[in-house]
Amino acid sequence: MDKGYRQLTLKERKEIEDGLNRGDSFRAIARLIGRSPSTVSREVRENRHVRAFRPRKGACRDRSWCKRVGVCAECVREGAFCAGCDVRDCRDFCPAYAERTACDALTRAPWVCNGCRKNRYGCNRGNRFAYEAQVAQRASDERRSDSRRGIDMEPGRAEAALAHIKDGIGRGLSPYEISVLYEDVVGVHRSTIYRWVDAGYGGLTNLELERKVGFRPRKRKAPRRPTSHSPKRSHGEFLKLPEERRASRTELDCVIGRNVDVRAVMTLYNLPSHLQLALLLEEHDCANVKKGLAAVKDAMPEDMHARWMRTVLTDNGEEFADEDGIGALAGERIEGGKLGVRLYYCDPRQSQQKGGCEKNHTEIRQIMEKGMFAFDELTGADMAVLMSHANSNPRASLGGKTPIQMLRFVYGEEEADALLDALGIQEVGRDELMLKPEILDIERERRGEPPLTRLK
Repeated sequence: MDKGYRQLTLKERKEIEDGLNRGDSFRAIARLIGRSPSTVSREVRENRHVRAFRPRKGACRDRSWCKRVGVCAECVREGAFCAGCDVRDCRDFCPAYAERTACDALTRAPWVCNGCRKNRYGCNRGNRFAYEAQVAQRASDERRSDSRRGIDMEPGRAEAALAHIKDGIGRGLSPYEISVLYEDVVGVHRSTIYRWVDAGYGGLTNLELERKVGFRPRKRKAPRRPTSHSPKRSHGEFLKLPEERRASRTELDCVIGRNVDVRAVMTLYNLPSHLQLALLLEEHDCANVKKGLAAVKDAMPEDMHARWMRTVLTDNGEEFADEDGIGALAGERIEGGKLGVRLYYCDPRQSQQKGGCEKNHTEIRQIMEKGMFAFDELTGADMAVLMSHANSNPRASLGGKTPIQMLRFVYGEEEADALLDALGIQEVGRDELMLKPEILDIERERRGEPPLTRLK
């Protein structure tokens, strides 16, 4: 038997309840749960509860053998025993009525009515007690919680400490100053004083702490103002395009690192091929976004760029604020006196409208886990490694093909390879493919560069 002290568990209390219902002795129950019989007895006495009781009209001590008739002056059941009358309460008429006495069985073990055979016949005694595991568990938890409340200090010393705290606060002293100046009397940390005041011990209230009630609620950082754009570039206008144009779109977004990082990564997700480019931006702003788009334009053959950027969908981030400049890099031009719009914006806070790009970020995050690397340490070579591995894994949505293979199929091998070579993207074989952060350090070691700093 385990002699070490430990609280009874709900499972053990359930075993006690079942044992009592069977009529087992405390010793038998104790053997079953591996406890002392005194532990079981004490548990039952401490955590028993009064069973709900509603006395019947004939709840007289002599009800079982009472033969009285005609107690009422106007008996509605002439000749019938008064004890069985359900019309009138004999307590109001019978001079011999006597309340039932307490059950003697509850003055000794097992202290409760569990297992008593009289329960089945509707025992009408008012002092019935029962033991139920769930009720006992709640009572035990409440006692343990209450034992941790209040001040863990001798009453006389606690009164003196509270008096000095109240006096000090009344003189404008802070809890910290009180804890230092009256260390010999109070003897607690300032955080304890704050808890005592918050709990209202000694009549203290938070209203007496001038600085605490004087602080204004912390201001939360306001969300970034959505980029305003002309109605011709709204998502509603995008939805008016033919299905073929919407299905051939490229989605733009930016991936950021820590708040202290200056650099960011711009992603271009091409829906027809599922290929996602990742370009390192020196700063997370519109100027660098346009530099990245210009680099993509230079890397692509002209015909491929016209098809790749035929329809562009992006969000309302501030880095995409220059709609005319980004639209021009996408290939917008005046045709027949009318601008051929290619750039469109999602509705504010509706990132699911470009869900392909958002979902494909998981491929990037497999390698460049959020919060693991400082973006300011990344280089263009790291981006090439990232794009090579993130676009070399087969996708179920492509029938087992990789995005690089689909790029060659959609745009032709010659033009596709020109883009891949310009950005340093290589198709990785199955034995070399790795979608873990370690691949960046492995390739850095091959290039003779130090590994990236791990932030977590």
